[in-house]
Amino acid sequence: MEERIWHQHYDQGVPTSLEYPDLALGDLLTKAVDRYPDRPAIRFMGSEMNYRQLGEAVDRFSAALQGLGVVKGDRVSVFMANCPQTVIAYEAIWRIGGVAVPSNPLYTAAEFAHQAADSGSKVVICLSMMYDRVLTALPGTELEHIVVTNIKEYFPPILKVLFTLVKEKSGGHRADLSGEPRAVWMRDLMAAARPGPEPVSVRTDDLAVLMYTGGTTGVPKGVELSHRNLMANCRQLQAVSPGLREAEEIMISALPLTHSYAMTVCMNHSIDRGYLQVIVPDARDIKGLLETIHKERATLLPGVPALYSALGNHPGVIAGKYDLTSVAQCVSGAAGLAPEVQRRFEELTGGKVVEGYGLSEASPVTHVNPLGGGRNGTIGVPMPDTDAIIVDEDAEATLMAPGERGVLCVRGPQVMAGYWNQPEETADTLRVHDDGHTWLHTGDVAVMSEDGFFTIVDRKKDMILAAGGLNVYPREVEDVLYEHPAVREAGVIGVPIGSTDQRVKAFVVVDSEMPVEAQELIDFCRERLARFKVPKHVEFLDELPKTFVGKILRRELAAAELLREQQES
Repeated sequence: MEERIWHQHYDQGVPTSLEYPDLALGDLLTKAVDRYPDRPAIRFMGSEMNYRQLGEAVDRFSAALQGLGVVKGDRVSVFMANCPQTVIAYEAIWRIGGVAVPSNPLYTAAEFAHQAADSGSKVVICLSMMYDRVLTALPGTELEHIVVTNIKEYFPPILKVLFTLVKEKSGGHRADLSGEPRAVWMRDLMAAARPGPEPVSVRTDDLAVLMYTGGTTGVPKGVELSHRNLMANCRQLQAVSPGLREAEEIMISALPLTHSYAMTVCMNHSIDRGYLQVIVPDARDIKGLLETIHKERATLLPGVPALYSALGNHPGVIAGKYDLTSVAQCVSGAAGLAPEVQRRFEELTGGKVVEGYGLSEASPVTHVNPLGGGRNGTIGVPMPDTDAIIVDEDAEATLMAPGERGVLCVRGPQVMAGYWNQPEETADTLRVHDDGHTWLHTGDVAVMSEDGFFTIVDRKKDMILAAGGLNVYPREVEDVLYEHPAVREAGVIGVPIGSTDQRVKAFVVVDSEMPVEAQELIDFCRERLARFKVPKHVEFLDELPKTFVGKILRRELAAAELLREQQES
């Protein structure tokens, strides 16, 4: 990697370039089993599995998948919430050279059907609570087998009995497989399988994951990530996290493991380093998550801004009921981290919360703030072996100078091969520049400081076109709103929707014990923002729409606003 201005900010001992082992993702678990067989690998709802037990389960399930006819290159859908079976499924698919196709557990039948059909998945592994959706999605797909598991399978015995008696039926976890010949229980399949799979040669350049994302255009596409891409990002993350102790850290996996962020930062990172991964089935259960952090003495907590805000503002935390001081490092991603949210959480834990940046097309992390010298309000600096530039917003071809806004472009070993069966979309996103290098055009508007720190201004498509041709980027307004003590969540859009003469509208969730009027928030912003950036409208909501990793969905706020405008016209 050539010398770059931002390398001066790397923490002591962090290299600018790394050597990447010639290993596939499945090899990481094999190494962990050899090195730490008796160390705990997964803890879930009070039950525990060590690395040897995890390896044995993966061996047996990979043999079971081969028994269903899965061969190298076959796509296998993973339609599950966070549980040990999700980890087992990923690892088993990779061990036999398959391609994992993770699906958001909140997806409807139609949304799942699109991914299964587009990817050509041969098998789906799903939780019993998703089984009906899979059945509805079957027509039009190439699915030959449905492997079903109940989330209670790895509960402790007593909790499993209580779950069966109290929550299983009411929570929609029961499934009757008798009428569908393609369906089989995962436990039965594993019980009948060989102890291990037939050997398969898996190369680092082989496809490992099709991670579906709206990408830079909003159209769902399968991001092609190789074993090399994901391995490189895993090692880059480790390099920029000095001080972590091999086989000693306790990782909280609360973000959905079927999202690229948690798959890499939580799961792959933990297995590669021999950490204990405490799996949380639902990060929206803030009380349960706090109890887990407190009880487990967790040291690593990857998250998103909304999660850190919810944890920091929970009444139990304010009352001192939960001790969060074990948390040493947090990397925040998926959305901009408001400085006030960062400050509050660091005060509670005594640890470091640093903002990073990435996208599924880059496995996903490209930037992160140095732990020892980060800069609040920025996404930090590029990872080792990662280059970044800013180009103009129109043609996305002219290099912009430090301090000038433009579209962020990156390149590095973690960048995808392309979009699955989407050559035009691939060519538009991966572009060869005059320097001869292929750059990933992220679609995010950013600025680089003179000394190499990057700041995301906003999504290019989310920019508000204010009066007189002035541009307003929602994040800068949202960051100011978060500074108000009553504001817990904020989302900003431009209205009227689609107009070239818009005004700022803010949607906020406030602390129920700190009532505030809209005018107070407007006046608060007026003291801190240029006049054309100040919200003209403020609407209070009980909650804001979010993705399943907790990123606030401005597009859903805009869609609801457009419907309202149409009804009123």
